[in-house]
Amino acid sequence: MWSKGKNCKIVCTQPRRLSATSVAERISFERGENVGDNIGYKIRLESKGGRHSSIMFCTNGILLRMLIGNGVDFCRPMSKSKRSTSIFQLTHIIVDEIHERDRFSDFMLAIIKDLLPLYPHLRVILMSATLESERFSQYFGACPIIQVPGFTFPVKTFYLEDVLSILHSTDDNHLNSGISSGTEETELDEEYVSSLEEAIDLALFSDEFESLLELVALSPKPTIINYQHSTTGMSPLMVLAAGGRISDVCMLLSLGAQCDLRSKDGRTALDWAQQNNQDEVCDIIREHVLTKSSGSEADRQALIDNYLGKVNPEFIDARLIVILIRKICADSTEGAILVFLPGWDDISKTRDMLLDFPEFKDATKFSVLCLHSMIPSAEQKKVFQRPPPGARKIVFSTNIAETAITIDDVVFVIDSGRMKEKSYDPYNNVSTLLSSWVSKASMRQREGRAGRCQPGICYHLFTSTRAQSFLEYQVPEIKRMPIEELCLQVKMLDANCKIVEFLQKIMDPPVLEAISNGIMVLQDIGALTRDEQLTELGERLGTLPVHPSVGKMLLFAIIMNCLDPALTLACATNLREPFVIPMTPGLKKMVATAKATLASFYGGYSDQLATIAAFDFWQMAKVQGLGAKFCSMFFVSAGTMKMIKSMRGQLMNELVKNRFIPSHDISRFSFSSRDHGILRAVLVAGAYPMVGKLLPPARSSKRAVVETVNGTKVLLHPQSSNFELTFGKSVCKKPLYLIYDEITRLEGMMSIKNCTVVSPYSLLIMAAEIAVAPADDERETEKDRDVEISSASEDEGENAGPLKTSKDEKFMSSAETVVTLIVDRWLMFHSTAIDVAQIYCLKERLVAAILFKVKHPQNPLPPALEATVHALACILSWEAAVGMPLNNPTSKDNPNPTSKDNSNPTSKDSPKPASKDSPMPSSTETSKDDTFANFLTFLMSSSSHGVTGHTGRGGSFPSHRQGRLPARNDEPSKQPQNAALPESG
Repeated sequence: MWSKGKNCKIVCTQPRRLSATSVAERISFERGENVGDNIGYKIRLESKGGRHSSIMFCTNGILLRMLIGNGVDFCRPMSKSKRSTSIFQLTHIIVDEIHERDRFSDFMLAIIKDLLPLYPHLRVILMSATLESERFSQYFGACPIIQVPGFTFPVKTFYLEDVLSILHSTDDNHLNSGISSGTEETELDEEYVSSLEEAIDLALFSDEFESLLELVALSPKPTIINYQHSTTGMSPLMVLAAGGRISDVCMLLSLGAQCDLRSKDGRTALDWAQQNNQDEVCDIIREHVLTKSSGSEADRQALIDNYLGKVNPEFIDARLIVILIRKICADSTEGAILVFLPGWDDISKTRDMLLDFPEFKDATKFSVLCLHSMIPSAEQKKVFQRPPPGARKIVFSTNIAETAITIDDVVFVIDSGRMKEKSYDPYNNVSTLLSSWVSKASMRQREGRAGRCQPGICYHLFTSTRAQSFLEYQVPEIKRMPIEELCLQVKMLDANCKIVEFLQKIMDPPVLEAISNGIMVLQDIGALTRDEQLTELGERLGTLPVHPSVGKMLLFAIIMNCLDPALTLACATNLREPFVIPMTPGLKKMVATAKATLASFYGGYSDQLATIAAFDFWQMAKVQGLGAKFCSMFFVSAGTMKMIKSMRGQLMNELVKNRFIPSHDISRFSFSSRDHGILRAVLVAGAYPMVGKLLPPARSSKRAVVETVNGTKVLLHPQSSNFELTFGKSVCKKPLYLIYDEITRLEGMMSIKNCTVVSPYSLLIMAAEIAVAPADDERETEKDRDVEISSASEDEGENAGPLKTSKDEKFMSSAETVVTLIVDRWLMFHSTAIDVAQIYCLKERLVAAILFKVKHPQNPLPPALEATVHALACILSWEAAVGMPLNNPTSKDNPNPTSKDNSNPTSKDSPKPASKDSPMPSSTETSKDDTFANFLTFLMSSSSHGVTGHTGRGGSFPSHRQGRLPARNDEPSKQPQNAALPESG
């Protein structure tokens, strides 16, 4: 289009942020331009270039948000006035690495497919080296398929059996029989290579072998004997075998010609001989292979059997990787090493094991780097830099390095064959994040990383037999992930569109149960009505680049003046575990104590609050130069803390951009950030409806279980700071209530890893449905109760009011009547009728306050709604002062801490919330500056190895059972967890 003098605007999507930025920088460099001129990029919360750039690189999610944000209308083309400023100025959309099939790319293709008939000027190109081209072509109406031959250097492939033989062999250098690592290849000048290529062509197509034999005889080196044609991949042995040159084949075999090399079409020398009916040559090659391997095949099998008898192939053998790296470094002097590992834990473990050898700590000899999606961009880009002369680069990476990026000095690839993959069971609403085997497409992509700029070698740490069992392609992400975000984006795209109908247009649509679960979550948080209409709240949540539940948490935190910790939690949600888990059993217990100690500063019994406290104290310690010491003592990952800090700033920019807050000064919206009750309510707003009830241990079991809304029984994960609550001695007789992020299945066990103990009030104010029944209904069976509630809900619709029964239709007429409060059809509490009515009114006023902020984010709340928020804050703060029913054994002073006499949530004998004019309750709040000052004093007085030291000697932090630490000098240490909580059913 440039040649025709027309404007050209190209958007090229990449599956990852690093891919988008690195490709843009590479193209700009090759064009002699700066990034941001004609070539730009746009990734989440970062961009260079824009409206005037001809080519923009972005992630799939960015293009999807652009499509939705411009109000795509499939019914009619957009007006000219709107086109001038919309995405439809685009002339070309290029979707690269489409084989990865993430949920955003599949969703985006469904939109683009509907756009093409309306905007015929738009051109769409789908690209991948391992693409299911026929499927995609059929999806787009049998569109043309263009095969672009690419050039890659030859890559020698070893499997686990080969690797074990290499490491077990007494030969000095295993690379002598493999493909050159680059040094030998440079000895062949262009003229010699051209002669070889011409000689192979003459022998293959004209049966003229003299030129080829002369070149081989002139210099019988491995680089000549095993040379492969750049176009056909034919080697001298293949050509001679196909031509039936028996004596010449024997000569090449004696010189060390490799029989296992394959041409571009995948055929070996034996295959070529068989195709041309050269039976005698076939017998010679078979005998040579058999003679060469007969003595070693049994040994190779014995090595495999012995290894697999000791090592579980489902786990990463870091020791084998380190040994292999040392072997490569001993046998060669040049070429970077790229190691593919499934996740950060394996990367950290293998890297640390390698650095235990002093030579790898020498920066003049080795540059050891890590590549992970969650590390800062500046750190990621270091992998593209050449090391100093004489130094070798070693990169430990996840599958982020598998496609779209090129580390041009990589010669050796070590492929663990594993990757972290999240799957989702929509029928049980259970997610699983496990290390799994890669697909054949991924395996080929990893091999290709070694042959991008020079010949290379790939070591697969799995057997060739296992490789044959891999899936051809990975299961599309949209079929193995919860899809609440996509369901909301469908309504943002077209408010009148049915979610199920649109998602069925996707190439591999999610199952109906997954769609139903996503819609239900959006309805529970108020983003959709019961008839799937987009609410004003849902429309606002759809503008934020976070999960809708997290968006609602941020909005609620702004209203409750608790934004600072909510920002931290929102950013930590998508990051890895911020606490480093050591392998030593003794240190694992210390990590649990560290997490509980940090959580105790916010009331305790919470994994989420432990993360918030870790970030708060890390920031304060870092200012004082004690950041590294704090991370060492409390097993906190400094890298994760830095990522949270960076993402907080980016998310704050989004809040300002979308007018949720007027400026970047979040202190104006964080006055209650240290109030335990309000903070836990904010957590409930972000996790709802993921609520569980911790039941006391059954008679036949020593561990308590968590019951979820659908009746599923799960366990608390051993790494949760609440793990001890599952044992009878640590929990009271009454059930506790938890909010959690997800249920995961690990090794056949369903568990909850991150959870927080919360109070009844915080659940009541966030509940989607409240019903009331006579108190004596609790004697009915669970089955009867379920039927009764379901009937009432169907009759009364989404705003089910007090439940009336034929037994006593006037049970709410008396204010002091004790009734049963049923939350979301499964949680039961007892209270008086008047208090239930007040709770119901409070909920309605809170909803009104949220909707007001949705419509008028910049305006203060009206006085009536402001009074409601203040009253709610007082109630939540009061409830935190009453405390949690933990570690509260029966005593003479309190023989039954959860009896009905003192258990009503709003009993008339209970302390009353403060009035509107009274100051905000502070019974659970310590001055933030005083707390941090005391903590830093404690930190400076402790040994830097008090926690991480293997002996456990030196300074140490107090146990979390001692309550909030350290206490202020002018007031006693408060332990709200030792008070009783109102009774629940």
